[in-house]
Amino acid sequence: MNSSTQEQVLQIRKCGMNDLERVTALLREFGYPTTLSVMKERMEDMEHDPLHCTLVAELNNEVVGMVGLRQVKSYYKNAECITEITALIVSEELRGQGLGKRLVAAAEEWARHQGCCQLFLRSGNRVERAPAHAFYRHIGFEKATGYRFNKALL
Repeated sequence: MNSSTQEQVLQIRKCGMNDLERVTALLREFGYPTTLSVMKERMEDMEHDPLHCTLVAELNNEVVGMVGLRQVKSYYKNAECITEITALIVSEELRGQGLGKRLVAAAEEWARHQGCCQLFLRSGNRVERAPAHAFYRHIGFEKATGYRFNKALL
């Protein structure tokens, strides 16, 4: 973090309904097409679901990052609990200052508290994702092998 960010107060906390406008803006900034009404519906669904958690990074009372988490049971690892990072976003102007690392550390803490033994994420293999991939490796993630297959149902 640069000195100006260090002087500011960063708080990682659970996302609340009052954060929806800023979280929606972050998702749209990152290229996820969504609206405030869609996000409200999603958050209402996840708010009381113990298998989901959305954490936000707040800097000087402004939400500047978020991480979405989903707990799943593994079929291939003796039914161990694992947590997926479903979204990780830091406001573009604040990237490279340690906020993403702090969000992932908070995600790890939540996952451990849930009794999970592993944290994983998925990322596209497009060239523009290379900086994100370097970041994931830098904070301890290892590249897994495999393919992802999708099938539209509607």
